[in-house]
Amino acid sequence: MGIPRSSGELVRQASTPLIHRLLTQRLGSAIGLDNIPRTGPLVVIANHSSYLDHFAMLTLLHALRPGEVWFPTKSESFEKFASRAWHESMNCYPVDRSTPGEQVFDIAQRILAQDNILVLYPEGTRGDGETLLPFKTGAFRMAIDAGAPVVPVGTCGLASILPKGVHVPQPGLYSLSVGPVMEVPDHGETRDKAREMRDDAVDQIIALREQACDNNGLAAPWQIDAIVELAQRIIAENMSQNGDVTSAVVGRLQLLLGLADAMASRHPGLDLQRNRVRGFRALQSSGPGRMIRAAIVNREATRASAVYRYSDFAAYLAGRTSLLLPRFLGGGSQQAAGQFEQAAERGGVMTSQAYVGLAESRLADDDQPGAVDAYHLALDSIPDDDPRGSLRRARIDQALTELGDRTRP
Repeated sequence: MGIPRSSGELVRQASTPLIHRLLTQRLGSAIGLDNIPRTGPLVVIANHSSYLDHFAMLTLLHALRPGEVWFPTKSESFEKFASRAWHESMNCYPVDRSTPGEQVFDIAQRILAQDNILVLYPEGTRGDGETLLPFKTGAFRMAIDAGAPVVPVGTCGLASILPKGVHVPQPGLYSLSVGPVMEVPDHGETRDKAREMRDDAVDQIIALREQACDNNGLAAPWQIDAIVELAQRIIAENMSQNGDVTSAVVGRLQLLLGLADAMASRHPGLDLQRNRVRGFRALQSSGPGRMIRAAIVNREATRASAVYRYSDFAAYLAGRTSLLLPRFLGGGSQQAAGQFEQAAERGGVMTSQAYVGLAESRLADDDQPGAVDAYHLALDSIPDDDPRGSLRRARIDQALTELGDRTRP
């Protein structure tokens, strides 16, 4: 049996640009792209927490090198016609995870023999996005048998954008970190080498995933510079004697620079401060204009809170604007309380203010004990170096006094 060929060329041609666009728009940061070999067979291994993992790997590899990208996929995905047609169009082929036979390895060898790319998830199934499941050795056996290099990739954020059971992408960013080609042990049988590589891969992917999470949504200028330099090398590697490159290379370069452009155009601090200024303007407005402006700020702040999941200020601003709005416009005290709780859980400079907002939300729901608890948490969270700390402390003390008077028998 040769490489399974897909009958879904039209589906692939129509969907691939949409996949590239979605994954480009959602890219927070990318590190180590120059670690991907740009010629020859390749096995890519990555942590697995979302169906979007396929699309992220597809976009990454299409931006860097030629060769078809293949995904071994659980056989259950091929049982229904629509699912089978879709997966075949994405260069997936079925694997019985309970009893993978030699045929799976034979297909892998044929794919790699044609200088294509095999993307494998050593966990074997999707995890929760937080911890890795135990790794299997199959990916490493395939690579060793084919003499193909293995490159580890750690991703972060994809499970939040498309969790298990969800079919529509949610707001959020993802990031990825690519490690260097793994070393193949120079001793032992293939299975022994595969086990050693598997154990090394666990440590490497844990570290790469942590690096990706640390940088999610925070692409540094040096990351953009690295992609620019990589694009220059790709041009030099592919330039003809006439000083030209093929249309395929142009397409890869456009995708690669599109990734850099998306990362460079996103500045969390700038987005959040713009929303903050809009919030001040909403507070200064009156009549219908106040509600309209508050609704716009609330929508943007809620989106920013979902995208920049580390930002306490984004969640705080979403909470503040929610308190200004009725429920039918996306606001209300319960919605606000949820955002203030998120802001407090994220920590940072807005923790005390978030607890004040939570107290005001509790009061709006006539939950006076909850408000008292939140005000005390706000007092405990005021940093010593907060320039407005003394003023906030005085206001909280006054609010607690009023609550005490109101609740005294």
